[in-house]
This record gives sequence, structure tokens and C-alpha cells, in this order.
Amino acid sequence: MKSRIVQIVRWSTPQPQLAGTVCSAHGAKACTRDLVADVFLCDAGSPRIHWRVCQQWLDHEPDVAAYETARRASGREGLQ
Repeated sequence: MKSRIVQIVRWSTPQPQLAGTVCSAHGAKACTRDLVADVFLCDAGSPRIHWRVCQQWLDHEPDVAAYETARRASGREGLQ
């Protein structure tokens, strides 16, 4: 089931991963980078899924670019 991004909240200060707060995209064993954003997704089974993600994921996930392009086109780029 493919999820879609419904909101990205970028943090002003990156935060280290801790035992209960890891990169949702990569998992603790694969990612040791600081976390930089909350990402909210939805799919057919769940209306709101919360991820915390690293900059690597934001920079390389194609859905992030598509989401941000759509926000700019709709004039909502400054809104959270």
C-alpha cells in the first residue's frame, strides 16, 4: 500500500536519534543521522501516519520533491 505525504514540518534545529526516536524511513540500525522533520502520511488503511526523518530521506525521496512542487504550485508553500 503506497502512502502519500500530507504534511512536512521541518525543524529549526536537527535532533539526534534517541532510543525511542529514530529515523522512521531508515530505522536505527541503518541510520545514525540527526532527525530534521516530522512527516505526516496517509494511506487507504490509516488516515495519519507520523514519521520522523533525516535530511538524507528528505533529499532523496521523490515523493518529497513532488509534494513540495505541488505546494508551491498551489500557493501554500509558506503554510504548515
